[in-house]
Parts: sequence; structure tokens; C-alpha cells
Amino acid sequence: MRILARYILKEFLPPFIIALICFTLMLIFNDLFRLTKLFVQKGVSPLYLVELLIYVMPATVVLSLPMAMLVAILLALGRLSTDNEIVAMKAHGIAFHQLMLPLLAVAVVLSAVDLMLIDYALPRANRAYASLQRDIRRHKPAFVLEEATVMKELESEGKLWMYESTDAKSGRMQNVKIWDNIWSGRPRFSQAQEAILGFEGGRAMLTLYNGLTYEPETRSLDDFRVTKFQQQQLALQLTEDLERSAFQNQNARSMRISELKTFIGTLRSALPDSKNPDYTLLKIRSAEVEYYKKFSIPFACFALGIIGVPLGLMVKQGGKMLGFGIGLAVIVAYYLLLQVGQNTGLNGVLPPALAMWLPNIIIGVFGIGFSFWIIAEGKIRAWFDRDNQVSLVVSRKAES
Repeated sequence: MRILARYILKEFLPPFIIALICFTLMLIFNDLFRLTKLFVQKGVSPLYLVELLIYVMPATVVLSLPMAMLVAILLALGRLSTDNEIVAMKAHGIAFHQLMLPLLAVAVVLSAVDLMLIDYALPRANRAYASLQRDIRRHKPAFVLEEATVMKELESEGKLWMYESTDAKSGRMQNVKIWDNIWSGRPRFSQAQEAILGFEGGRAMLTLYNGLTYEPETRSLDDFRVTKFQQQQLALQLTEDLERSAFQNQNARSMRISELKTFIGTLRSALPDSKNPDYTLLKIRSAEVEYYKKFSIPFACFALGIIGVPLGLMVKQGGKMLGFGIGLAVIVAYYLLLQVGQNTGLNGVLPPALAMWLPNIIIGVFGIGFSFWIIAEGKIRAWFDRDNQVSLVVSRKAES
């Protein structure tokens, strides 16, 4: 049994490492192109780009681990099936569970590794990433001012703003719109005919001319108080030089499991006294989705391992390419189910726990079904072949 386990794991390890590297690079390319555009616009050192990519790595590895494990199982067992080594193992009395147990043990270990990455490395990396990205977006905002484009440099602080055009003579921005406190559930909107963006003491200051401010009333969210102004200054958290600062605000993705559980409890206790219960309920569902996702994604290693072993044994012709194709199809199906589950959990269609565990349940049920089908297939085939067995008759001539 130990020899068999070592042999199977020896076949599993090389494709797993190659698949992990390939999937990680594929997932990180999207961030690389997006961040490169930001760095070109902001004109900061490329070393910050490398630092951001390092912070992205834990989130990428968390997703690529289950994918690499499934593809490695399919390639390893596909190679054994194609070379008829599986047939030879069955002929020597090796049962299906003896092939499955070593790979499921690896799946359990990878699930534990993935869970540790999500609970320890991922929150710290997300906080560092958000802090550095915020500082970069604050750096020299005039370089990225675009007409009729929403500026998202201060989105984490709850501010969005835009302007329609630029006056050719005065250089002032025309028809400026500003959304403030967007994450509080009580947003404030300001609109001005003109505005000037300047720096005072290295800090950005937006001066608004001839506008209106709309603020929700304290008693009712449906009523607004309108204030008219001729000139108003708005301080923006933007700097002329890149300044590094500590991360202050946390969201659900940058919290550890214990912190997130406490955060959900705090939101639930504040729900009865909330002035905007719908918004608070949405925050609770969002936090619960992230909480259960921290468990469901690591468990995906085990769920994909359950379906990967029987699928790998079914690969007889086509070899590695067929196994790789099947693996990609299962991975796409799993992450589509994960996205659907996340959306239904956020919208309240399904409870967040069921919504995030649904992909694992579906994949696991199919995997168990395929496993029983493989076990039953051998018994059914042996039962049908029982009448075709040739009896061996040995006759001895009578001694004369």
C-alpha cells in the first residue's frame, strides 16, 4: 500500500507544480495589465508595481490551488489509464479505494494549506494592497483627470467625482459632480458649475463655484435638504507626492475569520436600531458571504478531488490532453457555480451559507456518483461475463 501511494503521488506531484505555476500566472496577468496602466498614468516607481503583485499573490494562489490539484489528478490518472497500468493494478487485486485514498489525503492537506492562506496571509496582503493602491491613486491626480469619467481614487474613503468638460479660456472644470459618504447609507451629492483643482501644502483642494448640495434629512431618507453656495472648498485626500500611510479601514475581505465573525455579530446587534435597515442587512449578507467563502474555497480542493479521481480513471484514450480538457471544463463549471452562489447570497435569494457551499455540494455529489458508477461497472461487467467463462478441464489417461 505504501509503495502504491508513493507511486501515485510521484505521478501527481510534477503536473501539480506545473499547473499551479501556470494557473497562478494566468490569474495574475489580469492584475498585471490593469496595474501597469495605473503606473503609467501616475508615473511612480516600478518597484511599487512589484510590491503590489506580491500582495496579490496570496489571493491568486488561494484560487489556483484547487484548480491545479484537479488538473494534476486527471493528468496523473490519465497517464496510468492510457498506459494500461490501471488495468494491471486491478488485475493484481488493487481496489478503487486504494487508488483514491492517497489522492484524497493530498486534497485534505491542500485544503488545510488553502485555509491557512485565507485566514493568515490573505487578510494581511489585502490590507497592504489596499493601502499601497490608495496611496498610488492619491499621487498626482492631475495626471489622470479625464473628462466625463468618474474619478475613483477616493472610492475607499466614500468619495466619487467627475466633470463634464474643461473651459478652453479659464481652464476650469465644468459641470462638476461629487458623491460623498457613499458607504454610509446616507450619501451626499454636490453639483457645481465650475471647479478648480489645486494643491495647498502638498494636499489637493477642490474649489467649487455656483452649485447645490443635496443631503438626506435625519428623520427620513426620502427627504433631502438642498443648500445653495457660490464658492465652496472641498479637501481631497490626494497628495502631490507619493506618501505611504497605514491602513485604517477594514472590509470583509481583509479580515480574519475570527474578526469577520465578530464583525457580523456587531452588525446584527446594531440592526434593530439602524436608521437604514436595508443597507445594514445588505452589509450583513455581504459579510456572511465572505465568511462562508473562506471555508468553501479551501474545501473545494477536497470536492474537486472526489470528482477528479473517477474522471481520471475514465480517461482511456486521448491521454493527458483529454484529462486537461476535462479539468478545465470542471473548473469553469465550479467557478461559475461559485459566482452564482455569491450573487444569490448577496441578493438574499439563498442563505449565504447554502449559497457558498452549493458549488462544493454539487461537485461532490457528482464525484460520489461517478465513484459508485466505476465500482458498480466492474461488478456488473463481471456478472455479465460469468456465462462466457471457459472452464478448464484436465483429464488424465488411465494407466494401462
